[in-house]
Amino acid sequence: MRRENETLYAVIKTVSSSLDLDRVLRGIVEIATDATGCHACFIYFVEGERLVLRAASARYSRFVGEVGFGLDEGLTGWVARNKTPEFIRENALRDPRMRFVPELEEERFQSMVAVPILAKAGDVIGVVVLHTQAPREFDDDVLNFLVHTASLVAGAIENAQLYQETRRRVDALTTLTQLSQALAAVTLREDLYDAVTRGARELLDADACQIYRLDSETDELVLAGADPHDAPALGPRPGGTALVLDLMRRANGRGTRGGRRGAARALWPDLDENAVLAAPLVAGDEQLGVLCCLARGREFTSEDAELLGAVANQTAVGLKKAELIERLTAENIVKDMFDALAAGSADAAEAKAGEARCDLNRPHLFLHVERAPEAGDDVPVWPELAARLEARLRRASPRAFFDSRHDRIRALMPLATDQEAAAERLRRACEQLAHEERVVIGLSDVDRGPGSARRRMREAADAARIGRSLVAAGGAVSYDGLGAYKYLVHLELDEAPHDRYRQSVEELIEYDRRRGSRLFETLEQFLADRCSVTASARALYIHPNTVRQRLDRIERVSGLHLPKEDLLSLELALKLARLHRLRAGSE
Repeated sequence: MRRENETLYAVIKTVSSSLDLDRVLRGIVEIATDATGCHACFIYFVEGERLVLRAASARYSRFVGEVGFGLDEGLTGWVARNKTPEFIRENALRDPRMRFVPELEEERFQSMVAVPILAKAGDVIGVVVLHTQAPREFDDDVLNFLVHTASLVAGAIENAQLYQETRRRVDALTTLTQLSQALAAVTLREDLYDAVTRGARELLDADACQIYRLDSETDELVLAGADPHDAPALGPRPGGTALVLDLMRRANGRGTRGGRRGAARALWPDLDENAVLAAPLVAGDEQLGVLCCLARGREFTSEDAELLGAVANQTAVGLKKAELIERLTAENIVKDMFDALAAGSADAAEAKAGEARCDLNRPHLFLHVERAPEAGDDVPVWPELAARLEARLRRASPRAFFDSRHDRIRALMPLATDQEAAAERLRRACEQLAHEERVVIGLSDVDRGPGSARRRMREAADAARIGRSLVAAGGAVSYDGLGAYKYLVHLELDEAPHDRYRQSVEELIEYDRRRGSRLFETLEQFLADRCSVTASARALYIHPNTVRQRLDRIERVSGLHLPKEDLLSLELALKLARLHRLRAGSE
């Protein structure tokens, strides 16, 4: 009895001496072997559906971690399944429950005893096995000692596992904190991709980590970064991006791993889904991409999923910050480029264009966008409207460059190689957009190179300026379609001739103001249609006789006799008056 108590005390001392589980197990093996007079001691742990050797007598210690078998095999498996001690007195190899393990030289042993290691919850977490070379009757004292020892070992295992789990979590949180600090310090996307993939791979002890970004033009996931850099790109199958993002979104909403495993299958269809972990990159309601980790030979845990999710959330925030910095930097560069072009500084413009990755030698045209004079009160405030206009114009020309000011937008719109057709497509797109958004868009002629950019930008601004009069409710006006207006737009009224044509036009304007008539508009349309009553009636949506009646009244009010007048001078006077009215209304 004293010997048993001393031995149990030695076991207790060994168990409480360290949180290093391997060291504790080696001590238990030595004590159990010595106390029972057995020739070999083995301790197996339950890992999934297998029993794996975790500690052994010195002679067999080299097989720790190498030897293992199923829970349905051998006396050890029988004890693990039934949770009760069992022994074989002699001829162990003849027992039907026995499983021969040649590495452990079991042909040398006659007797063996196996005792389950039970956790506090009652689950089997391992088995202690002892062998003797000669037949041996294991009495109650030996079995009791082994049961008590197994109970102490169970406590040591649970304490060590708890310690290891706590330490692992602390290490993981420390690493996550360091990664968070590193991500906060990064301002460039490329650097962020490197920091994220390297940090996530180290955090989860993965073989590889990859980050995929959602391409806004193709709506496909594109590999943006990887660690190691030479890891093969194992992205989704063609057309699988929508499935991946949908699965990731549903997985996020449920807080489960099922959807993430489904996304992992779509990302890496040839690999075990348990070896792949994926987390969505989401900022608000915006899907930015997917962060993935791969670990061959082990299964990711729910804790790993939480850690990767935390990294993905920080990555999404970091990406938006980096993109904001890049956008502001790019906007400043583009603004400087437009200012240099407007100033006629070709060298400075080319330098800024190079920084902005804008090819000024490629065919392009300029736009000038302003709110229409008769837009109405329900049109959004300018910053909101400007952002929407830029987004729609970028869809029409994905490589466009914008300089947005407090009341207008200047844009450089590159054209495809078929520049005439491309320019016409862009004009039609601008016409539709301008009507829908109630803005005026002026378009320059097609240009190439920085030398004439100043003139082309002025053309776009002039077209928009005149368009405020011609399409006051919203529309697009091309400079090459301005006709005589392009010669008058910079002419001040005081500098224009004050002849009888100007006096006649002013009398018509005053008559329209008093009577609410449309004589000015009718005369302007009549001259634009080369004095065709029929064409003017069609354009004004009135009967030809009404046109004739108005023309008679125009002659009486103005004192003009249209068949004998200088119609070009009269038309210029009309257009100049219209421009003057526009300027007066904007002052």
